[in-house]
Amino acid sequence: MKIGHSVEVANPYDWLPAHGESGVKMLVEGSDLVVTVSYDSEDGIREKKMRFHSICAFHVQAFPGPSLFVDESVTSSVLQGALVEYPDSEMAAAWEKHFGGARSVRHYSIAFLAENLILIIFGDGFSEEN
Repeated sequence: MKIGHSVEVANPYDWLPAHGESGVKMLVEGSDLVVTVSYDSEDGIREKKMRFHSICAFHVQAFPGPSLFVDESVTSSVLQGALVEYPDSEMAAAWEKHFGGARSVRHYSIAFLAENLILIIFGDGFSEEN
């Protein structure tokens, strides 16, 4: 399915050190996906959480690697470690149709460059937590 253009939503490199994360953990809490990103700081290891609300699907794979989506190679922001949203994603539209328009579904993607992982999420929103 086509994903369309990407829009940068957040950039973890605003708070990550230049060498990136030192670890990534994922946990499903109710209908939310909580991604805990560990990183080095002057005070030792710190953590920051990224919460994806009301998820209906998520996928983790090695990065770089082949993609399930058409046109993903054009998303330069995700290649630099930013969280991006695809507002014209056919898969997000298919999920919304599946739910009969009763819920909003957004398509997100983020690459964890030091961990060599890419995370693809379909959910209702995103927030950062300390």
